[in-house]
Amino acid sequence: MAWLAALGLFLGLCALLCLLLPNPPPSRWRSGLQRRTARLLRRLRRHPKPEPDPFDTLRLQTRLGHLAGKIRTVESAPHVYARAHRLMALEAAYDDLLDEACRLAGIPDPDAARPEDKRWQEEQELTSRGWSW
Repeated sequence: MAWLAALGLFLGLCALLCLLLPNPPPSRWRSGLQRRTARLLRRLRRHPKPEPDPFDTLRLQTRLGHLAGKIRTVESAPHVYARAHRLMALEAAYDDLLDEACRLAGIPDPDAARPEDKRWQEEQELTSRGWSW
């Protein structure tokens, strides 16, 4: 590891010497050094986490509203074929969309024993953060 530090010190002194000399090094050396330095800086630079797309949020809110409307329709219709199965499938899809919305909004996963409690907590958290559907 000491040899790596010595090599870095040597290269740093060489670069400083090149800057102080009246005749700059050939452009081939400078361009190579600039390319290597730029490549090293790109590797070391941390890339910021991109902000969520507002259209993804809008799309998700629209899908939540659509599913909530379908759930209300199935619950209110007395003669729907396979009503319990449809209701379970719609509620599972709604819960998955709520989980995705919570991940997008940065809400931690609530610790609820029953799915209804978890759904209610997630809806309350999303509503408090300005979500509507």
